[in-house]
This record gives sequence, structure tokens and C-alpha cells, in this order.
Amino acid sequence: MKDTITIKNDLGEEKTFDIVFSFISKDTNKEYITYTDYTKDYKGNIKCYSVMKDGERLLPVETEKELLFINETLKTITSDLQEKYVTNE
Repeated sequence: MKDTITIKNDLGEEKTFDIVFSFISKDTNKEYITYTDYTKDYKGNIKCYSVMKDGERLLPVETEKELLFINETLKTITSDLQEKYVTNE
């Protein structure tokens, strides 16, 4: 069973997403969650979104520095997974 997160949009509609990863930053002492619905961007990459968790509330990521850190973490995770699971033919 995958970990999921349910988010309400501006219209109050709920949508469930799969959690890619979550972590607490040592620098900010905040918890971040990155999630996806597996839709793709114009380059064919799977879209991921991130929020900050404050108790039971989900809040937007506050700074560009935090967003860059989350993106670098995601790149590292996907790179590690590619190295582990992609076989050379």
C-alpha cells in the first residue's frame, strides 16, 4: 500500500496523490512532503509538487531556497534509483 496525501483545491474538490518522499530538514526544522499524480510535463517528466507540513496543516513552501533544496533532494533520489534499477544492456 502506497502512502498518499489528499489535497483540496481552491474549489474545495479533493484529490489524492502518492507521496514520493517526506523529510524533516535539519536546517529549517520543518517537515516537507513531495507528492505526485503521475501527470507529465511537456518534456515527459513526471510532475511533482511539494508542501510544508505544520501539524495537520499543509502550507506552501515559503522560500526559493527551500524549494531548491527539495528539488536537489528529489534529483538525488531519482538519480540513485536510476543507478540501482536501470540495467545496462
